This record gives sequence, structure tokens and C-alpha cells, in this order.
Amino acid sequence: MTRLLCAGIATVDLIFGVDTLPTRPEKHRARATDLTTGGCALNAAVAAARLGGDVAFLGRIGGDAFGDLIARTLSGEGIDTALLHCDRGRPTPRSAIMVDAAGERMIVNHRDDGLFADPPSPIARDFDAALADTRWPAGAAALLAAARARGVPGVLDAEAPVAIASAALDCASHIAFSEQGLADYTGIPDMAEALHDAARRHPAAWLCVTRGAAPVLALHHGTITEIQSFPVTAVDTLGAGDVWHGAFALFLGEGADETTAVRHANAVAALKTTRFGGHAATPDRPALHAFLKETTP
Repeated sequence: MTRLLCAGIATVDLIFGVDTLPTRPEKHRARATDLTTGGCALNAAVAAARLGGDVAFLGRIGGDAFGDLIARTLSGEGIDTALLHCDRGRPTPRSAIMVDAAGERMIVNHRDDGLFADPPSPIARDFDAALADTRWPAGAAALLAAARARGVPGVLDAEAPVAIASAALDCASHIAFSEQGLADYTGIPDMAEALHDAARRHPAAWLCVTRGAAPVLALHHGTITEIQSFPVTAVDTLGAGDVWHGAFALFLGEGADETTAVRHANAVAALKTTRFGGHAATPDRPALHAFLKETTP
């Protein structure tokens, strides 16, 4: 099995399904709710585990019921939690989320910055690929430096704010921006131009930007290519980008080239959007293979 080590944030999410996202300070009624775990790195780890990876999680939780729920979720998915640190004096990150009828979401997150102030202990665990997010800059830098030292893929999920993870950016072999993350980092609204700008800062890395339902733009050796997404009826886009990163890193660890890894990650993310709530639609390997066989992007 391919060994993937994921570092970053884990949260507990209270999700409300609403017809439209509220714009006024009024009372609103939800048509559906879910209480689940989330966060960039946790969602990615769950996706990779369901796709058959041997996954470990490097992260921080607080000493509360939410932290207990995160630990149980990870263990229940077969994810190694030996590197999950509990700080009894701080709260576990949590989010309130609304998802509208078109599947678009609005997120309000709280995390105690002190929980993520320090780097992790030296990383002794072996792995074939690494994935880190920008929510824990010190953890991302440590993990991606370890990946570079081992000569294995080290992927950074570059979500805004990005510049705070400058050390991780310098270590990453692959940087996968969201649109918001790339615009935040470069100050350039045009995504192709922004990718070229980011490449001038990080010439050794392979770069791309995910754009929701639009094709992924990838830049390598000065050339931008489009890698098509898969058409689905989106019900809930929450966490789609996170599972994309988990799948992308896993497939790189398995030895896939970047274009193949992106295409498979696009399929995983598309499937994730087809059901409401948490990890309900995160696919396993047979579901992914069936989808790829039946669907043309």
C-alpha cells in the first residue's frame, strides 16, 4: 500500500442545508443538517484512505468532545493517529457551514492560533508522499522538508492565506492552489498569469490551480495545460477541494504522472459533490474506477 502522511487542520463541522445563503440578520430555517468532521487535511486523509492508501495524520486537536470525535473518525477510517497531538488547554477547531440548493457553501471557522504555533516533533515515520495545508504553516514546512529530504512528492494545498506558509512553499515539489489562494498569493486575478507569477517564485515546483467545476490549470516547464473536470449535478461542494488534494497526493505517491493524478483527483472531487453532508459521498477505489469507466470529462 502507498503510504501517505497528511499534516494540517482537522475540524468539527455543523452543516446546514439551506435554499439560499442568508444575506440579512434574520432567522432562517434549514432543510437538512449534519454534524461531521472536516478540515483540509482531515478530508484529504479520509479520501486517500478510502482510495486504498496507508494514511497517517499529523495534526493538533483540543482536549474536548470535538477532539475526541476527530480522533474516533480518523481511527474509524483506518488512519494512523500516532502523530495526532492533543492540547488539553485549547479548543478543537470548529466550523459553522451553510450549503445552498446549488451546492455552494459559506464557512465560518474558528481555530485557536496557539494550537498551531509550534512545529511538530521530528518526523520519523516513513512515507511515499506527503500532503500539507497552509492552516498549520510550521507543520507544513516540517513535513514538506522531510518529503524533499526523502525524495518523495510533497504536495502543498495552497489555500488563502498562502504567504504565511512561505517555508512550506519553498520545500514543496507540487503546489496546488485554489483560485482564492492563488489570487491571494500573487494579487493577480487572471489565473494563467498568476500561475506564471507563482512559477517565477518557485521554479522547481510543479504548479496548478483548481477552479471548481472548471478545468484545472497546470503549469510545468513554462506551459499551461487544461485538465478537464467531470460533469455532475452538484449537491454539496463542501470539502471537494480537500479530497482533490488527498487523491492527487496519493496517486503521485503511487507513481502516476501529474496529468493522470489530476484527472483521477478531478473525478474524486466530482463524486464528493453528489451527496449532502460530510464524508458521505467520498468515494472508495471501486466507485472511482466505475465512475472513470462510465464518464467522459
